[in-house]
Amino acid sequence: MVMKGRLNELPDELILTILSKLPTFKESVATRLISRRYEVPWNLAQDVTLEDNDEESLISFVYGSLLSEDAPVLERLHLKLNRYHSASAIDFLVQTAVNRNLRKLRFDLFGETLETLPSCLSSCTTLKSLILREVSIVVVPYDFRLPSLKSLHLFSVKFLGLESVASLLRSCPVLEYLVLNRTRCDVVDVNSEFSPLWFCLSSLKSLHLCSVIFSGNNSVTRLLRRCPVLESLVINQTKCDYEMFEVDFPPRSCLSSLKSLHLSSVNFSCDESVAKLLESCKALEDLFITRTKYDNVWLFNITVPTLKSLSINNAKVKRADAPGFAINAPALERLNVKDRVSNFMMFGYMPEVTTANIEVVCEQTENFIGSLTFIQHLSLCSPTSKTPYTSGTVFFFLEHLELCTCSARWADLLGSILNDAPRLQSIKLKSKCGAGFKRPMELWNEPIVVPECLAKHLEFLEWREYDGTEQERKVAAYILASATCLKMATFSTRCGDKCTELNKMSRVSEICQLVFE
Repeated sequence: MVMKGRLNELPDELILTILSKLPTFKESVATRLISRRYEVPWNLAQDVTLEDNDEESLISFVYGSLLSEDAPVLERLHLKLNRYHSASAIDFLVQTAVNRNLRKLRFDLFGETLETLPSCLSSCTTLKSLILREVSIVVVPYDFRLPSLKSLHLFSVKFLGLESVASLLRSCPVLEYLVLNRTRCDVVDVNSEFSPLWFCLSSLKSLHLCSVIFSGNNSVTRLLRRCPVLESLVINQTKCDYEMFEVDFPPRSCLSSLKSLHLSSVNFSCDESVAKLLESCKALEDLFITRTKYDNVWLFNITVPTLKSLSINNAKVKRADAPGFAINAPALERLNVKDRVSNFMMFGYMPEVTTANIEVVCEQTENFIGSLTFIQHLSLCSPTSKTPYTSGTVFFFLEHLELCTCSARWADLLGSILNDAPRLQSIKLKSKCGAGFKRPMELWNEPIVVPECLAKHLEFLEWREYDGTEQERKVAAYILASATCLKMATFSTRCGDKCTELNKMSRVSEICQLVFE
């Protein structure tokens, strides 16, 4: 502060002479800014974006940081430079930011080359986040360090010559969060002292790999061996022509601490390698799987005793060679499945599931949802012609049901669930599949005895895309005439005459309000 104060007290001409030695010097801009420094005090933002086509903002940032007596901490500096700048010019900009205790730094160089990372960063103990986008790096000095860096994002970064991602990673001793996107990652034998990854990413907790270019088969396996405390792993390769995981996952891998795993378009050496991967995840709680035409797994066998949340998305590309999923997760609490491709889906015993969103097209067995006996919220879209659970199953805790109306026999499934869910409080009927997938509704056989949920508990009915066909009218009339506690029934219909029909239906509940949308 003393030095800045003294510099600010010098005559304008002398300040101009001193600043002319800086690599960012522009005399006309500098003269104007210096002459106005008493009229308009420096307003130094804590989040700064500098572009090389805005010279006044760039120079104002530099001169203001130098001349201000109370420059605040710089939370973030974003350099968007689409023209070539010398290493000294970039070093000076970054040094100016470092002097203000820089926290976050981002480079967007639009394909330009960064000769080397600014050396002043090696002494910056406040920098926590670094983002490099569309940058080519020539040299990463062996003694270069980012001593306090916690988060590193590399988007379309190229390392030239003998340098690699590993050259930068070894400079980050306390790194916790790493994102590699469209960046080449050369991983050879990590057991060799000559390997680019001879060091250990001992503090890394989260790793995100998206369209990463690896040097060969089983590359992810070799990379993960160096991440002993990893808790979150996201792999989205979009398109991959090589195997990323080997069959025998090493017991000394990072996966013993992994809690969250996202897999999208991942190539495995065989189906067994999927099982081996999941078997190594001793603490896994959240699993997300997105299938595409580029992955090579025939049957996903998901057996994870610790799993609490499972999400499957397999709805985009038809694959004749992929039967589907076998799921055995006894501790599962949340299930989200959207699979319009597979011809096989099997659930094991999962008594802890309380919330499930299931959208499938394959024919189900009697045990399909029979294990979900503790379910509280169920959203179900299933074209099955059979009741997907065994006779005698009771969903005692089910309170909220959303049922897709695309199949021809959806009303029969509704009738079964009404009988077997005595505490059901709300029903939502809606087609999730679009008009092209909706089948004409078959004759509906109403329950012989009024289900307990209608007699004692049902309070809300919502029916989207109500067409008012003969069979739909029968279902609506039965619920309105049987639900003694119904508070609100909402119908979404395009035809005004359908509203008139609904208004004329008998309602056993005196407090029931009809709403039309």
